[in-house]
Amino acid sequence: MTSFYFTVTTVLTVGYGDIHAYSVIEKLLCIALMIIGVIAFSFATGALASIISSYDLTEAKLKEKLSVLNQIHHDHKLDSELYNKLVRTVKYDHSRKSKDVINFMDELPHKIKLELAMQIHKKMYETINFFRGKEKSFIVWIGIVLRPLNI
Repeated sequence: MTSFYFTVTTVLTVGYGDIHAYSVIEKLLCIALMIIGVIAFSFATGALASIISSYDLTEAKLKEKLSVLNQIHHDHKLDSELYNKLVRTVKYDHSRKSKDVINFMDELPHKIKLELAMQIHKKMYETINFFRGKEKSFIVWIGIVLRPLNI
């Protein structure tokens, strides 16, 4: 238990000083533990800061878009129904993860991009009669820009 207590106070950099390392091996072990503790703490802090920063950035972008929309609503006296549709659209667009998919797909060679898009939009082109007999490139082009309606 004493060893565990000493290790925890060393790694967590509390170091009360009530237990000391006496031999050279104990001191080397303590040095290694302190270095590992500082590196682990730094890594964890950096990762957490990165997550928070990323979240704050995306939320700031949403707030900026809504602020611009509010300004347009105020300046041009938009119809409340249109304004509500715009707010829902901005929030929906913000919540979509498909932008990452579109960016990823844009970097692919055309043939592989078609195959991937056809797989992604398989349910759509198999169930909607309009897409029967259409070329793959047309289905892909339409599939990327379609989005569900919030009625």
